[in-house]
Amino acid sequence: MNKVFLFLLFIPFLGFTQTVNKVDLNGLKQGVWKKTFDNGNLRYKGQFKNNNPEGIFMYYYDSGELQAEKEFFHSGEAAATHIFYKNGNLKAAGLYVNELKDSTWHYFSVDSVLMMSEQYQKGKLNGVTKTYYYTGELYEIKNWTQGVENGSWIQYFIKGRTKMETLINQGVREGKVIHYFPSGKVYCNGSYFADDRSGIWEYFTEEGVSDTIINYNE
Repeated sequence: MNKVFLFLLFIPFLGFTQTVNKVDLNGLKQGVWKKTFDNGNLRYKGQFKNNNPEGIFMYYYDSGELQAEKEFFHSGEAAATHIFYKNGNLKAAGLYVNELKDSTWHYFSVDSVLMMSEQYQKGKLNGVTKTYYYTGELYEIKNWTQGVENGSWIQYFIKGRTKMETLINQGVREGKVIHYFPSGKVYCNGSYFADDRSGIWEYFTEEGVSDTIINYNE
């Protein structure tokens, strides 16, 4: 009976002495890891398996608020990530693959309004980026190919009408561009060549009357 009693007392003691920040004989991180700031507050906590982060890691500001949450999978190669403001509202969310941004990322204002979305591939912008007004309406759409702006570029007025539309060719403005009044009528149109204004540019009044013509090739 006494032996059983002593064994039962020993079980909770083992629970309180669980090792953290453990490295095995091969120098690989295993189990629960925690790090702190110089002020003693927790910097992060999570779990490793064979030196790879596994499951959910929590990261904190030095003042104690939650800064980010990462859920690791694929042997730690990928991490679904949520980043927070100090007030607890979501600041950004997206995926890391091999510590590089990948797929779609969303960014929010401190008041939880979507401000931007971006598409990545292996850390480079690849696909569509959208930027929004602080009121939530769409402001701009751009297209990217492997980190270089490439394709249509459109801007909008806050009420939704098109403000400007043009094309970008491998980071350089080329081809026709049109600017509009908030009413939807054309303000001016012209062309770019090698990122410079080229040829005839025509400007209009809000009533649609041609007002000014400039030839940039002269």
